[in-house]
Amino acid sequence: MEVEIISREKVKPSSPTPHHLKIYKFSLLDQIIPPTFFPAVLYFLPESDSYASQKVHILKESLSLNLTRFYPFAGIINDDLSVCCNDEGIPFFEAKVRGNLQDFLSRPDLLAITKFLPIEFSFDTAKPGDHVSAIQMNCFECGGMAISIVVAHNVADGMTVSAFFRGWAAAARSTGEEIYPKFIGRDLFPSVDAMEKESKLFCHDFFKFLRLGKYVTRRYLFDASVIAKLKARSASSDASTMAYPTSIEVISAFIWKCYMKVFADKSDLDKPFILTHPVNLRRRADPALPDDSFGNFLWLTAAQCISPADTSLKDLASEVRRAIRNIDHRFVKVLQNNGYYENLEETRKGLPEGANCLAFSSWCKFGLYGVDFGWGKPIWISSFVSGNSESMLANSVTLMDTRFGDGIEAWVILDEKHVVAFEENEDLQNYVLINHSPLQFGKKI
Repeated sequence: MEVEIISREKVKPSSPTPHHLKIYKFSLLDQIIPPTFFPAVLYFLPESDSYASQKVHILKESLSLNLTRFYPFAGIINDDLSVCCNDEGIPFFEAKVRGNLQDFLSRPDLLAITKFLPIEFSFDTAKPGDHVSAIQMNCFECGGMAISIVVAHNVADGMTVSAFFRGWAAAARSTGEEIYPKFIGRDLFPSVDAMEKESKLFCHDFFKFLRLGKYVTRRYLFDASVIAKLKARSASSDASTMAYPTSIEVISAFIWKCYMKVFADKSDLDKPFILTHPVNLRRRADPALPDDSFGNFLWLTAAQCISPADTSLKDLASEVRRAIRNIDHRFVKVLQNNGYYENLEETRKGLPEGANCLAFSSWCKFGLYGVDFGWGKPIWISSFVSGNSESMLANSVTLMDTRFGDGIEAWVILDEKHVVAFEENEDLQNYVLINHSPLQFGKKI
């Protein structure tokens, strides 16, 4: 698919950032996140009564307004602990896409998604002097659009990116419902100026599971009926727990079980298998923190399995639940009371050296499918896609809502040598749709 950049500029905040906000300082939870870039792409079907030029104008004007509230997005990486919010602006690219959006969505070419991202960004480390974020508006010949953003992860997590998009869309519609992010991270979790890299949870403990290989991205759809069946298979008879696991817990357990079966006849079986999940601390704090709290509010947890062949789906779902629920309001309170190293030591017990790791993250319930700039809500949302060349990555899974919230889409990145065995799994073939069309799944409730 041919994508041509036809315009490059920087969109600045509509009002200057106040002097006392010129340096945005990281929180402890920002500090422990690796300074890598991550993307999100929102796809919109064409409307017969609107024109691309009008949409570009609306997007730029509303983006400028939104940047006065999300001002770090228009800033420059200053150092390991701060962003310079000098109102230089956010790079904004306009691109022309040769082709029809519906044709693309009928069977998405995942590698083509990288062409929809701002061209000056890659997934390398965000260095001092780099822009925090960049945006690209891709206009298809049919009038459809794909709006992408790439953001430095040590500045913002997925919830913050969602709040940014929703605030931007509200400004575009002039509804008076604009989002004002809460800059409370540093007050709740002050950074540690002299922290060694070895003490940074995500930068050190997760990165030790990265491996050099040629990774492939696959998409699997779990519709509402399949999720219900998996929950029934995993239901617990223990009265002390909920009868059914959550959708995230059971799908994570199911994919983990299929993954472990790949190694059933391999020497890797003598290593423990772990499943990691970043946990959103906003919803674990007591009282809960606002969803539009700006920055990173994540902690890593791990489920562990020693004997995959002897462990049922119900057992795995229970173990995933245990790991996620271990990050509770007490855990957050310890973190707020200078207990970072205490919590780090506890977490590291579940991350044994040499373990075979499958890394999960969830973008479910983020609200991205509610983004409406005035020409309808997204028909699809895509995230990170591995390329063709060798990379240092982890076998990983990103869980995404479907557009009507009645299913979950799993983006699975695996070392190429494991893909065939993974997809030959009979359970997987019986339960999921592979590389489905976003135009076909989901029903409005």
